[in-house]
Amino acid sequence: MVRISVGVILKVNIAQEEEFLVFSFTIEEDDRRDSNQKFTIGDTNVKVEIGNSDLSNIHPDLIALCSILMCHPFIGKKLEFPLGVSDQFRQNFKKVVSRYEFISPCSSKVDPRTVSDGFRMGLAYSGGVDSTAALSVLPSDTVPIFMLRPERGKSLYNPEAALKSCNSLLEIGYDVKIVKCDVEYLRNPVGFPTDLSHAIPAILLADELSIDSLSFGTVLESAFGIGHEEYRDYFSGAHKRFYGSMLKSVGIDLCLPVSGISEVGTAMIVDSSPLGSFSQSCIRGKWGKPCKRCWKCCRKGLLTAALSSNRLSSKEIDLMLSSKEVREKLSSIPISHENVIEFSMQRIQKNVHPRLELLSKRVERGTELDYLERWYGPSIGLVPQKYRRGVKERIMKLMSPMTEEDEQNVENWSMTDFIESEFTIEIGSTIKEDWI
Repeated sequence: MVRISVGVILKVNIAQEEEFLVFSFTIEEDDRRDSNQKFTIGDTNVKVEIGNSDLSNIHPDLIALCSILMCHPFIGKKLEFPLGVSDQFRQNFKKVVSRYEFISPCSSKVDPRTVSDGFRMGLAYSGGVDSTAALSVLPSDTVPIFMLRPERGKSLYNPEAALKSCNSLLEIGYDVKIVKCDVEYLRNPVGFPTDLSHAIPAILLADELSIDSLSFGTVLESAFGIGHEEYRDYFSGAHKRFYGSMLKSVGIDLCLPVSGISEVGTAMIVDSSPLGSFSQSCIRGKWGKPCKRCWKCCRKGLLTAALSSNRLSSKEIDLMLSSKEVREKLSSIPISHENVIEFSMQRIQKNVHPRLELLSKRVERGTELDYLERWYGPSIGLVPQKYRRGVKERIMKLMSPMTEEDEQNVENWSMTDFIESEFTIEIGSTIKEDWI
């Protein structure tokens, strides 16, 4: 994809149309239409369902943050926002963003958003294994908020399973919110323009729902880089600095309750948690009938087989590998969440299919990965103090903590030598030639 131009100004207009808050973005000539050569800006109007709420009752800082989460990749030099914001919001923005200016009216003083002791946790809920595991270790009054993408034309996306999960949670007393939001169409190809843009409904409804913290189902692999090339210290990284600071500026704490738990661990949690039967990670299949051909189905399917006595049949593997998406993912160096694939391949029967045997050789580093079944304790620092003790107690009921040696294995994680080795490159080439 070719970069179209380097930007100057992006303007946002805010309006209410019945039960929707509408964000309209105007791209000035020379604006940054292509953010990083992976996607471009698509539909410049975004609608978010706010129900009976009124635009005038939503704190302008919340609306400003949502605007940034929508269009951050597309802004060139300036973002012009039509509402006044608090000095706290302005100052926090300047601390973490230098690429562009945030411009808004300064004619009237806006007080920062405030929270009280009676406020509660919100969860950006997907219905999948990881967010269900997060819900399992959060307080019982946590509000799961599911962002429902309206359908436009033909798409592989199927929200049936997620909606079933939401309705099941409603039936047992959770204050679940299902919010229509089409922010994914702002990006071309369709998808989230920023990592936390799926939290936009929760942010806009933060006052109505009395939310002081917002949780995500971010796991060990995503937070600390395990299973990728190198360990990264999330605590001091740019991701926490940007998103944590921007959320804090609107009175919301960032909470990552399962960031110390691998995908291996979240699978174990949903297997033992009363909420586990409500989860399904596949967003293409129907409830109880995952597609078995997407990357999530592949990774979760291999892991489920590794953690149970179930054996994958040759027919099931053929179906899984019939997907070009899956074959491309498994032929990558490194594979996304390669530690989970390696863990699974160490524990499942491989001689039922020649491609599994080849994959097993490709990912085997001769290391023991049983520590992925335990909790990385330092991650509790990514839970706000108010909720820290309760979250830790609930995690400890579901799994054991890592030992000091385990924690060192996490913090010393590196795949660089392995993925650059002649053996890995050679077998990776064999897989690519055979599979793609």
